[in-house]
Amino acid sequence: MTYEKFWNSSVTHYGRRLNAQNDFYNMLITSAGAVRDFVYLPDNLIPTQKSEFKISNINFSDCSFAKTNIENIEFYNCKFYNCKFNLSKFKNCKFHDCKFTFTNMFKVEVEKCYWDADFFYDIIPNYSYFRTAVKASNICVTFFQTLYHNAKDSGQEEHQKNADYHFKKWKGLNLLQKRFVKLPYTEKISWSKFSLKYLFNLFQYIFTGYGYRVSNFIMTFIVGFIFFLYINHSKWAIYKVHERDVPILSFHSDSANIRSSVFYTLDATTKLIDSQMQPTSDTGMIWLSIQGVFGFLLLSGLITIILNKFVK
Repeated sequence: MTYEKFWNSSVTHYGRRLNAQNDFYNMLITSAGAVRDFVYLPDNLIPTQKSEFKISNINFSDCSFAKTNIENIEFYNCKFYNCKFNLSKFKNCKFHDCKFTFTNMFKVEVEKCYWDADFFYDIIPNYSYFRTAVKASNICVTFFQTLYHNAKDSGQEEHQKNADYHFKKWKGLNLLQKRFVKLPYTEKISWSKFSLKYLFNLFQYIFTGYGYRVSNFIMTFIVGFIFFLYINHSKWAIYKVHERDVPILSFHSDSANIRSSVFYTLDATTKLIDSQMQPTSDTGMIWLSIQGVFGFLLLSGLITIILNKFVK
């Protein structure tokens, strides 16, 4: 799927044209759980009957609701693939267990809606379609900012955090756009500005998920610990490690063993234990300093996550 096709706003290629709201609901009745290849043309999609307020278990694909005012509808377990909502307005809507993939949310307005930004994890799958994601990143940044303000104004704290996470993730892709994609209305940012902002954004994303993802923190710790454990174990003889105050049963200054390496690495990276082992060579002190910095960053990330998770 190319960038041009994804953001094409023309309605001429759709196979079915819905000219009235009743056409839409009649289509859902006979849908057998899936509807596709249609364009919704009325200005409003606002239910008037009790049966119209909830839409459940429908897969929407290759369709357009562009420039539509959508109000007072609850969506349950619905999936939207290659759907266009550009310039649409959502008001008093609720979305439960929905998923949006390849959805055009250009200049969408959201007011008083219950909507989790995690439903848009694949708004553009930025791993499979990275170039398309970069080219459309400015649109996604604006949309997730809209979801953030909607959640904040509606008092939806968890949704607000999720929207902020996705907003910052797309801000990182937007920096790539500003540096490498020529846009008609902006100039490319300088290499120095790009490098500083992008590397910091990437670091936050990988290390702690911008302070919102415990899984990122745990994975970073595991990968970092295994890496330093390998370094410490393989360079043990070069470190010239000595005992400090008390003898340690598993300690051998001239040969490495896994227990000493684990204790030493835990001490160097977390300071949770006092291993009583001290390197004396320059190489040993350099690697000890690097692991100390890693531990400091680890602690800073943990504090950020705790504050975001448990402090309002």
